[in-house]
Amino acid sequence: MATKLTGLINLTKIPKRLIGETKKGDKCIFIDIVPNKNGEDEYGNTHSVSIYDKENRETIYLGNLKTKEFGGGNSAPQDAEKDDLPF
Repeated sequence: MATKLTGLINLTKIPKRLIGETKKGDKCIFIDIVPNKNGEDEYGNTHSVSIYDKENRETIYLGNLKTKEFGGGNSAPQDAEKDDLPF
């Protein structure tokens, strides 16, 4: 089974002047994903997402991420393979 980071980013906190454009014309921003210094918080968040505003010399906090397991297909737990079901 694999793990991923999942979370929420507050887009209203991004100043429009920090939104750039790729060569293809897509809108983009540079973000930083940093592990929490003290590990997992009370909500299970393990990382924070932020952007750095060079002009104002400040870090703008955008949100949190937590680790989540995914994948693994439809494999049944080992106990389910036993034929001791009551029906």
